Amino acid sequence: MGDTKINLGSGFRKLEGGFINIDNRPETNPDMVLDVTEGLPFGNDSIDTVVAVDFLEHIAIGKVVPLIEEIYRVLKMGGSFISVTPSTDGRGAFQDPTHFSFWNLNSWLYYMHDAYRALYGIRAKFTGTVEDVQTDSHVIHTHARLVKI
Repeated sequence: MGDTKINLGSGFRKLEGGFINIDNRPETNPDMVLDVTEGLPFGNDSIDTVVAVDFLEHIAIGKVVPLIEEIYRVLKMGGSFISVTPSTDGRGAFQDPTHFSFWNLNSWLYYMHDAYRALYGIRAKFTGTVEDVQTDSHVIHTHARLVKI
């Protein structure tokens, strides 16, 4: 059996190759219409890869930690979590009025370092790389390539 992979907030940018494309807007014709802030309909440790490109910034700030915890819950140990968000270190984070949470390199410390996790009682624990990448339109995106540990 192949890997189980999900693409959160797929919109009109669906991923091929066995991804389950999830969005809360039926007009984008995803594989699954779902408000992910209410939970993910997958068992514990059942997903190999979660992709969230230009997605997390559309989640209300008070719902971000529970959503990351939910992603962590469904990921298999060693599973990949790939996130791309506009960084607050550039104009992209603030130019879109539909952004409700804001991200930069330091945002991921709360999910990667024990001291930060303990401070706020965050269970999700990842390792990996986080870097800023500037696009041709001069928007900086924070790319997180994480692994569940």
